[in-house]
Amino acid sequence: MISTARRAIYASQLTAKPRLLEPVYMVEIQAPEGALGGIYSVLNQKRGHVFEEMQRPGTPLYNIKAYLPVVESFGFSGQLRAATSGQAFPQCV
Repeated sequence: MISTARRAIYASQLTAKPRLLEPVYMVEIQAPEGALGGIYSVLNQKRGHVFEEMQRPGTPLYNIKAYLPVVESFGFSGQLRAATSGQAFPQCV
């Protein structure tokens, strides 16, 4: 009975096409246009994926939204501020 149940559970796990998912933060960054190069540089180093970039109406600031793996988030804020001379303000959600 136990070996039959074990085989059934094993077969169901294989047919379910299991995947390993990585936890990610959604990061919102506000910065002026001159800092965008540094932002993209840091996000690329940290395996980030930008999915939205838009300018705030009436201001010189851009809002950038990106996905950042949690494991890569350690030291992200400091590295981002260093690359943009303190002009970028990140918020991880």
